[in-house]
Amino acid sequence: MAHAAAVASVLEPGQLICPFVVVSKGQNRQSIDFEAETQDQAVDRAWASLDEYRGYVDLWAMAREGLVAGTNGKDDVLVVCVWTHGMQDAAVFTQRFRPAVQSFGLVGPVELQESIGEDELGLIKGWFAQGIESHPKGAMWADWQEKAEAGQ
Repeated sequence: MAHAAAVASVLEPGQLICPFVVVSKGQNRQSIDFEAETQDQAVDRAWASLDEYRGYVDLWAMAREGLVAGTNGKDDVLVVCVWTHGMQDAAVFTQRFRPAVQSFGLVGPVELQESIGEDELGLIKGWFAQGIESHPKGAMWADWQEKAEAGQ
């Protein structure tokens, strides 16, 4: 989620995050961009990579941009789908955000979009927070939240 926020924080008006996947095996982590002619094609290719990497990695996460219903129409969200061994399907998390053109900020908490079992949630909850903290821009997380709360 931190990497998606870091990318979104510097986008120009009209630009979208290029869907990407992060795969981890042990201490090794790799980010893979999925460029395509359309955002839908890129997202489809990123989702397909889960089947490709499922047997070889400890953790698979896909990030993209999306929209959800909001109080004033549609809100921009960062969407991160996370899978690890022991999970049947990926868990989907969203983080509402205000685009950079309006002074980038993270709005509200990260939300789990689908009900998953406690065991599955336990598998990824710690990794999720650790991923934000360990990212080079992870220290910006609290600042981005404060900017949104302050309306800056």
